[in-house]
Amino acid sequence: MTNIHQESEMEQDREPVRMLGISGSLRKASFNTGLLRAAQEIVPDWVDFQIFDIRDIPFYDGDLEAEGDPASVVALKAAIQNAETVIFATPEYNWGTSGVLKNAIDWASRDRTEGSLMGKPVTIIGAGGRAGTARAQMQLLETLGETGSLVMVKPGLQVMAFGDQQFDGDGNLIGEKTRELLANHLNALVKWTMQIVRPHEFVAYACEMDTATAGV
Repeated sequence: MTNIHQESEMEQDREPVRMLGISGSLRKASFNTGLLRAAQEIVPDWVDFQIFDIRDIPFYDGDLEAEGDPASVVALKAAIQNAETVIFATPEYNWGTSGVLKNAIDWASRDRTEGSLMGKPVTIIGAGGRAGTARAQMQLLETLGETGSLVMVKPGLQVMAFGDQQFDGDGNLIGEKTRELLANHLNALVKWTMQIVRPHEFVAYACEMDTATAGV
């Protein structure tokens, strides 16, 4: 199993990095939800990775919002507030991201308080389509940019739906090379997040990573 940098003595006392995964696909055997489940397996113990299900979020409606956010929207905003970073996994439909994911972001973007998407480090991955969701990710990059999110683009992860078998029948990621690419992206996201959210810890962490990479 591919894992990113594992726990050191210094990290045993570190507050876990809180990472939230949101899939833009509702399908039970979704490849994108499968990517997020794999991420949960790959991250080390000092990363708290939670997945939020957006299936119960209603269509955005200003009149509904004026009456008070529905419970599912309150939960979404709270999950984003609690996370230090968010990873969006998007499918690609007709050269764009999914309607349900765009809708969830529209609701979330209405929150401009501390801890909201504004100023929060985020990233985008995706599986599906002949271009590996490249066009959906570009569209989502524009949307998240408008929310004020700080989007980490590289190293990136774009998994083609029609390439070699990467997922099993239940949507679980089984491609080892893709797991390695996902691990690299997650490692970069942790560093990106700490650099923004915990700058006082970032230098020490970066030095640990350099030492681990060098095999010292």
